[in-house]
Amino acid sequence: MVEIFDALVASAISMSSVLIGLIIFIIVGYIFGILAKILISKVLGVMGVDEWFEQQSLLAAIGNKNFSDVIGSIAKWYIFFIFLKQSVELVNLVTLNEVLGFWIQYALLLIVAIGVVIAGLIIGRFVRNAIETTTHSLKRIFGLVLELMIVYIAVVMAISILGLPTMLLEFAFLISLTGFVLSMSIMVGIGFGFALKDEAKSIIKEFKKPTKK
Repeated sequence: MVEIFDALVASAISMSSVLIGLIIFIIVGYIFGILAKILISKVLGVMGVDEWFEQQSLLAAIGNKNFSDVIGSIAKWYIFFIFLKQSVELVNLVTLNEVLGFWIQYALLLIVAIGVVIAGLIIGRFVRNAIETTTHSLKRIFGLVLELMIVYIAVVMAISILGLPTMLLEFAFLISLTGFVLSMSIMVGIGFGFALKDEAKSIIKEFKKPTKK
């Protein structure tokens, strides 16, 4: 009986030490994440990245937040979940590793997917702004459509990173792209037709002139 009690006490002490180590590891990971966010935000701020984003009118694409804060937050949570994953692996409990390990890995993939979507939002808005600075008559339509396409591609890539099926989304994108190209081709053709209308009239008049014998 005494041996069983001693074994239970030893097991409880061992489990307690493991849990304390796990908690400490998680706290350290969170602290490292915060430090990484502060460091990245400071470095990007010194480099003038936030000012450049503001000059290019790109802040609206990321919810009017500073780019350095967004990237810092992504890095913070990615580092935290890396530490969390390692701490769970240190605990030699199969059930805990299987359950938490899956969700932690999924959280890491989700953070990467969010980063891809944010990159798509930024690139899409940059392309749109660049097109709208031109003198083309359809610049607003072209800019908006291209921005939506880039964001759509980024979302599909993010969904693919999460391991979800994207065939239907890819098929819908191809259909939309084909429709857009055909519509633009028709609009451009009509535009050229109107532009060359006077030239065509003059050519027809020349053909209608009676030929001198």
